[in-house]
Amino acid sequence: MFPRATPAVISFLALFALISPAAGTDPDRDFSGVWLLDEQQSDARALTPLPAAVLTINQQGPTIQCTEAEKERKPAVWVYHTDSTATKYKVRDAQMSSMTKWEGAALLINTIVSGPQNYVLDERWRLSRDHNVLTIKRQIRRAGGEVEVVLVYRNQRANQGGGEHLVDVSDKGQAAPAPAEVVVPAGTKIPLALLNSLSMKHSAEGDRVYLETVFPITIDGRIIIPRGSYVTGTVTEAKRPGRVKGKGELFLRFDSLALPNGITRDFRSRLGGMDAEAGELDRKEGKIRGEGNKGGDARTVAKTTAAGTAVGGVAGSAAGHAGMGAGIGAAAGAAAGLAAVLLSRGPDLVLPKGTSFEMVLDRDLQFKASELR
Repeated sequence: MFPRATPAVISFLALFALISPAAGTDPDRDFSGVWLLDEQQSDARALTPLPAAVLTINQQGPTIQCTEAEKERKPAVWVYHTDSTATKYKVRDAQMSSMTKWEGAALLINTIVSGPQNYVLDERWRLSRDHNVLTIKRQIRRAGGEVEVVLVYRNQRANQGGGEHLVDVSDKGQAAPAPAEVVVPAGTKIPLALLNSLSMKHSAEGDRVYLETVFPITIDGRIIIPRGSYVTGTVTEAKRPGRVKGKGELFLRFDSLALPNGITRDFRSRLGGMDAEAGELDRKEGKIRGEGNKGGDARTVAKTTAAGTAVGGVAGSAAGHAGMGAGIGAAAGAAAGLAAVLLSRGPDLVLPKGTSFEMVLDRDLQFKASELR
């Protein structure tokens, strides 16, 4: 006969069952399912060709088996291990070596790829709260630079029936329809890049500014503002550098957003950040200041002082007072240099094409679900 289990043993076994992998997988970390690529919501322009339309994931404990199916090619199959075990496998012509780790409910995957092309993949997998959307953010690093890609997959079970995507499940197991509106909340920071250069010398109040988003904005795992959306702004004030205070000032306002599908929104938004090398940002006033010209001013005074010293020395020698002439010449040269500084403007503020900005929404941005398709 087996010995009778004591209450302490029973409690230990119950605790072991709760923490044992066999007790079940955390649903926020279980990527199992048949996933359909949502090309419209993905930002995969840097990939040629696009990933396969269907990704099947079978997850058992620390093993994740992935299958990419395409109509005209043999399915690609590979495996990840989430127990700190390196995985080596081959996908078509490329040799892959992957390591994974968890970051909360997100799975981070680092893959070294060798073959016809050599590069490094850094991926971040994350499920939406309803587990119906899988978002994979991918960074591809090559010798010539890096690109970022966002792939959005929808669970096949959420698409069955041809209706709206399901986004929530009640306690009774009844699926709720997708919300009629999606809100990008106030305070959201949107990275931008300047499409047209701005020069203080040629800019005036009312001039238009054109920018584009450089990173997608997602809500609950769904891309709402894709990379490459257009933002327009306005120069509300432009002050050229003065003759004494040598810093130019530029005030910008952001006015509207246009998604790639043509949906637009008018709004007012402020400048929250910019390239440190492009200028100095006063966040409180939303003002961009150009660099001063202290070094140039000092050089101007030094040059005119040196020139005056030389001329004074020559003139003084001719008169038999070389030292006095040099001193008088130096003083005259310094005075001339100072006058030149006071009469000339500082350098004009120039923001070249590609300058990075960060726009901060001052109010909610609302979209209908039908506008995001």
